[in-house]
Amino acid sequence: MKAFSYISKSIGLMQALLLMSCAIVIGLALSAWETRSALGDQREYTFEHVNQLLDLSLSGASSAAWALDDDLANEIVAGVIKQEGVVAVEIYADLRVDTKRLLSRQEKPSPSSDELTDWVARKYFADLTHSQRDLYVIQQGKQVDVGDMVVQIAPVYGAQKFLAIVYSILTVSLMEAFLIGIVLLLVAQWLVTAPIRRAAAKISRLNPDALEDTEFSIEIPGLHKSDELGLLFNHTNQLLDRLVESQTALRTLATRDPLTGLPNRALIKESVTTTLANAQRNEQQVAVIFIDLDRFKSVNDTLGHEIGDKLLIRVANTLLAQIREQDSIGRLGGDEFLVVMPVHNVNDVVVVVRRIIDAMAHPFEIDGIDLRTSASIGIAVFPDDGTDADVLMRRADLAMYKAKADATTRWQLFSQDMGQAVDAGVLFETALANAVLRNELEFYLQPKFEGSSMKLAGSEALLRWQYEGRSVAPDKFIGLAESSGLIREIGDWVIVEACQTLKRWQGHEISISVNVSARQLADDGFARRIMQTVQRHGVSPALLGFEITESTLMQDLDQSFEQLTALRDYGFRISIDDFGTGYSSLSYLTRLPIDELKIDRSFVSGAQHSAIVLSTIIAMARALQLEVVAEGVETETQRDQLQAAGCDQLQGFLLGKPMPVTEFETRFGIVEAETSASLGSKIKRIK
Repeated sequence: MKAFSYISKSIGLMQALLLMSCAIVIGLALSAWETRSALGDQREYTFEHVNQLLDLSLSGASSAAWALDDDLANEIVAGVIKQEGVVAVEIYADLRVDTKRLLSRQEKPSPSSDELTDWVARKYFADLTHSQRDLYVIQQGKQVDVGDMVVQIAPVYGAQKFLAIVYSILTVSLMEAFLIGIVLLLVAQWLVTAPIRRAAAKISRLNPDALEDTEFSIEIPGLHKSDELGLLFNHTNQLLDRLVESQTALRTLATRDPLTGLPNRALIKESVTTTLANAQRNEQQVAVIFIDLDRFKSVNDTLGHEIGDKLLIRVANTLLAQIREQDSIGRLGGDEFLVVMPVHNVNDVVVVVRRIIDAMAHPFEIDGIDLRTSASIGIAVFPDDGTDADVLMRRADLAMYKAKADATTRWQLFSQDMGQAVDAGVLFETALANAVLRNELEFYLQPKFEGSSMKLAGSEALLRWQYEGRSVAPDKFIGLAESSGLIREIGDWVIVEACQTLKRWQGHEISISVNVSARQLADDGFARRIMQTVQRHGVSPALLGFEITESTLMQDLDQSFEQLTALRDYGFRISIDDFGTGYSSLSYLTRLPIDELKIDRSFVSGAQHSAIVLSTIIAMARALQLEVVAEGVETETQRDQLQAAGCDQLQGFLLGKPMPVTEFETRFGIVEAETSASLGSKIKRIK
C-alpha cells in the first residue's frame, strides 16, 4: 500500500507502471498465441520422431522377422531403445499358422517429471505414446508380411519439449515487454512528463499576490504547440492573465471608492499613517479634516439614490479643487470625506476649511435640479490631538459632530473636553453592555386601571438600571442602548421577564405591555424570537402587548407593518404610544394592525392639556374601534375628565407609580405577600 501511495503521487511512475503493464499484457497475449502454435508443432514433431525411428529400423527388423533371427532383432531393439523418449520396443515375427512370435523386447523407465509436465502429457500427448509398423519382404514381386514392430514413446517426452519451448517464449516475451516499456517510458518522460514537471515547477514559484511583477507565462514546447498538452498550457496562461487582471481590479476596489474614484477608508488611513511618519521626521504638523454633508439623507429619500450618487461625485470633485497638491482626500463611506494636510500652523487649516465651506455653499445643478447642501467639518491636529491615525480620525469625527450640533459655525477644532465626554460615554456603554450579565437591570411595572370601574386592567413594563449604587431611569440609557445595538439583548431580557411574570400570574388575566424601539422592529427575527419565547414559557399571547411610538413606526413603515402584522396575527396586542406627538395620521391608523392608542401625557397633564382635544382623540378612537389609554394622570380632576370622556384605561402617578414586580404583586394581591417577599429575596440573592 505504501509503494502504491508513493507511485500514485508521481505521474511519471504511474505512467511507467501503466506502460509496463500494458506491454506485459500484450506480451502475454502474443505468448499465448505462440504457445498454441508451438503445441501443434511439438505434437507433429513427436509423431514424426517415432515414424523416423520406425523407418530407420524397418529394413533390419523385417530381415530379422523373415529369418526368425533373434540376435539381429535384439540388436535392432537395443539401438532403438537408446533413442530419446523411447520407453519400449518390440519386434514380432508372423508364423505360417497365423501366430506371432516375439523376437525381441526391451523397456526402460519413463523420465521423471513434475505435476505440470504430467498434466500437459496427459492432456496433449497421451494419444502419441504408441506407434506400430508392419514388417514385410518382397518375394517374386509381391509384398509379404513377416511381422510387426512396436515403438512406445513416453508422453512426458513431448510435454517436456513443449514446456521448454513455452518457457523460452515467455522469457523472450517478458524481456521484449520490459524493453518496450523502458523505451516507451523514456519517450513519455521526454515528450509529456518533463514538460509538465517544468510547468509545475514554474507555477509553484509564482507569487499569487504579485503576478504582475513577474514573468508567469508557461513556455509551450515546440512539439506540443497544437496538441492537448499545448492546449492545457495555453489555457493556463490565459487563466493567469485573467488572474492578473482580476488582481488589478481587486486592488482598485480594495483601495478606491467605486463611486467617486477617491481613496477609500483603508487607503486614506494608510495615507494618514504615512503622512504622520514623514511629519514626525520633519517636525511638522498634520491636520486631519473630517467632512460630513448636511441634509444628504433627505436628498436620497426624496430624489432617490441615483441623484444622491451624482451629488456625491460633484462634492468629491469640488473638494478636490479646494485642497492643495500635497494634500490627500478620501471617501470614508456614505457622505463622509477625510482630508489629510501637512501644515505649518493651524491658520493653514482654517484657510482651506473656509474655502471648502464657501465652495459647498453654492448649489449643485444635477439633472435640472438645484441642490443645496453644506458641510460640517471637524479638525484634529498632529501631534497635539494625537499621534496615530486611528486617534486623529476619531477625534476629528468628534469635532465634526460638535460642529454639526452648533448651528453658529460649520467647523470645529478638537478640544480635550470632547475627548473626556466621549471617554465617559464609552465607559457608560461598556457598563450597560455588562448590565444584563451582572443582573443590574430591574423589571418594574406601572399599573393601568379601567376607566369606568377603576379596577386593575393591566400593567406597563419599565426598566431601571442599578449603576454604581444609583438607579438610572430608562431615558438615560435606552437611547445609548439603541445606538450601540444593545437594545436587542436588553429587549429580549425584558420579554423573558414579562413571560416569567405572566407564567406566575396564571389565572389572574392581568396583561403586561412592553415598549418596542425602532432598532428592534428593524430586526427581521424580532417577531419570531418573541413567539418562540412565549411558546417556551406557555404564556397566552393575549396577555402580552407591545407599545410603539409614532416616530418609531414611521422610520420604516413597511418593515413596521410586516413585524406588527405577524405579532398581531399570533394574538399579541399592539398599541401606539405617545399618540399625538408624532404624525397623528388617519391613513396609518387605518392601515396598521393596532388595537389601542395611548394618549401622550402632554395632552393629559402637560401644556397641551385640553378637554376638547382629549374628547376628540377618544371619539376618533371609538370610530376606528380602538381602545384608548391615557397616561400621565396626576390629579383627580384629570381622572374625572377622562372618565367622563369615556377613556377605556387610565395610567399615572395618581393611580400608581412604577414599582418592582414583588411590590406590584403584593399590592394587588396577585400572589401572597409571603410568597412575593420570598421571591424578592431570591432575586436579591441572585443579584
